[in-house]
Amino acid sequence: MGTIKRAARQAKGKAKEAIAEVLGDGKLREEAKAEQRGSEQDDKEPGSLNPLGNLDRLT
Repeated sequence: MGTIKRAARQAKGKAKEAIAEVLGDGKLREEAKAEQRGSEQDDKEPGSLNPLGNLDRLT
C-alpha cells in the first residue's frame, strides 16, 4: 500500500476515534482502532516494488 494511502487511512482512523470519544460511541471507537491497526499492519508488509522486501523472511 502506498505511503499516502497509509497516511490517509491512519488519519481517518484517528478522526473516527476522536469523534467516537466525543460521542461516547464504543463501537465506532473499536472500528477506528481496527482501521489504525490495519494501517500499521500494512506498514510492516514489504512493498511490491521492493525486491529485497522479503529478504528478512529468507534469513
